[in-house]
Amino acid sequence: MEVASASEISPAKRRRWWASRPFLFISVGIHLLFAIGAAYLIVSKYSTARKLTFNAGPKSPNPAERALQHRVQLQQKTQSAIAPAAVPKRVLTTGVAKVELPPLPSLPVPNEGPPIPKMAAAGGASFGAPAGAVSSIGGTGTGAQINFFGIRDKTSSVVIMIDVSDSMFTRTGDADYPSTLVKHGKEQSFQTVRDEAIRLIESLGPNVDFGIVRWAGGAYSWNSELVPATDENKKAAIDHIQNEVDYKKARPHKGRPGGTRHDYALEEAFSLKPEVIYMLTDGNATASQPGGGGLQPIPPGADF
Repeated sequence: MEVASASEISPAKRRRWWASRPFLFISVGIHLLFAIGAAYLIVSKYSTARKLTFNAGPKSPNPAERALQHRVQLQQKTQSAIAPAAVPKRVLTTGVAKVELPPLPSLPVPNEGPPIPKMAAAGGASFGAPAGAVSSIGGTGTGAQINFFGIRDKTSSVVIMIDVSDSMFTRTGDADYPSTLVKHGKEQSFQTVRDEAIRLIESLGPNVDFGIVRWAGGAYSWNSELVPATDENKKAAIDHIQNEVDYKKARPHKGRPGGTRHDYALEEAFSLKPEVIYMLTDGNATASQPGGGGLQPIPPGADF
């Protein structure tokens, strides 16, 4: 019987046990388990202490969207800052109270008459007063807002009445009595009235109709009827106010006495049928007497 020497043994038979296939599988499995455990410990340790932060993206180029985002952020901050309102605790019971309250005494009811009608608030404008320095009234008409010397109203049609009698110019220093004009045009203190009337005309929209009446001994309307406030009509009206609403520009009509004829002016304004009338004057209604007998109050029932 022949025995093989160690040198004659093949390499496959000389492998050690740690180089076998089962041992390699076991070793790889142990290393994988160790790596997974280490990774879990590291992640669980640092992730609990870490706070995630998110950076917002670029701002939206849309202004409306940015404004909406700003309002939402303000609302969130406001809601977080305000503590919820305390809800009062109420105890409800259906049982009978042990304490009985005494009956309330009956009070006599006053015998009230019909309600007293309320007078509408009123306001006025003083000649020469700065605009906005006077009181205002509530609107009685319908339509657009208008304002003349601080007196406000709402209307779809308006007439401006301006007294151009001698006293309107002599008392302001624009004229010397009896009939000498010392200041002209925009140099006059009377220009305050023109400027306020022009501001009113300029503020009107095309859906408002308007007219202008000047008066002294006679009354004259700028137009025979109301006209819409178009740009063309407003320009013509402003020229009329600046150049025709002036001293000695409303002389008496033939066959009618002069004076400061409020009755003629109101007749002219009412014929235009506006919703609102602004009447600016400084004095009483007067009428000239036949034969130069001076001025007297307009008698009741005077002939128009």
